[in-house]
Amino acid sequence: MTQKSLFGVALAHTQRRFAETIETAQLADELGADLVTLADHPYVPNELETWTMLATLAAHTERVTLASNVVSLQLRAPAMLAKAAATLQFTSGGRFVLGLGSGDSGGSATFGGPSWTPGESVRALEEGVGLIRRLWQPGAGVDHTGEFFTLSGTQVSPKPDPQVPIWIGSFGPKMLAVTGRHADAWLPTNAYLNLDDVPGMQRRIDDAAVAAGRDPAQIRRVFNIFGQITKDGEPENGRRLTGPVDYFVETLRDYRDRLGFDSFVFWPSADRPEQTRLFLEEVRPELRP
Repeated sequence: MTQKSLFGVALAHTQRRFAETIETAQLADELGADLVTLADHPYVPNELETWTMLATLAAHTERVTLASNVVSLQLRAPAMLAKAAATLQFTSGGRFVLGLGSGDSGGSATFGGPSWTPGESVRALEEGVGLIRRLWQPGAGVDHTGEFFTLSGTQVSPKPDPQVPIWIGSFGPKMLAVTGRHADAWLPTNAYLNLDDVPGMQRRIDDAAVAAGRDPAQIRRVFNIFGQITKDGEPENGRRLTGPVDYFVETLRDYRDRLGFDSFVFWPSADRPEQTRLFLEEVRPELRP
């Protein structure tokens, strides 16, 4: 099955940019964006707390889906994360996607989180995703004693309706395999990978999905694009995408046709309301059938 292409924007959410964040989210909603997303870095000075901001954006928008891009289990235990996601799915009218990642051990430690090794982060994420999905299912409370998390009769109610998709931001081989086994979508970022590596990364996800008895075509491929739409200057295509509208269209078409991405989240570096308008009004129509 071919996945419908989604187009969204990522918003800054510092204290200074609060009004701009609300304005841009509402603009994206009015222009028919599929997604509005927020990163989750509470240890960054002046960055507002992501979950509170997602709830705020839900109250200021009507149609657009909201997504964490991405939250970390190092700071948010699976049971509380499952409860919070189910609540936001209810209060937003079913407009939420849970983006998860392995997290930044250094930053998390400053907020009292564990200092997991990279290998521990991968195992904890796989354990945590399984717990979240179990907590969303009908039935009695969940008992679990694992390597990283322990639950005793834990119940999450009300259950999310519809079910909350789980998208995983991953880059290393083991995390890509977790994505293939468990995720509804892969959510990488151009700033953290080499484009030449993407076909091999896609294959790792596909292989892990097949080994787990899943259809790889059911896993959405969503690319976070750091960059800026410009009127002039030298185009750039790599860990940032910079250039005029036509260059954006040509490059994203290549990302879709050659690299296998079906959806895009734009992270403009400045002038977010205008960049959001350009992306949704001038780039998106050229990429949709």
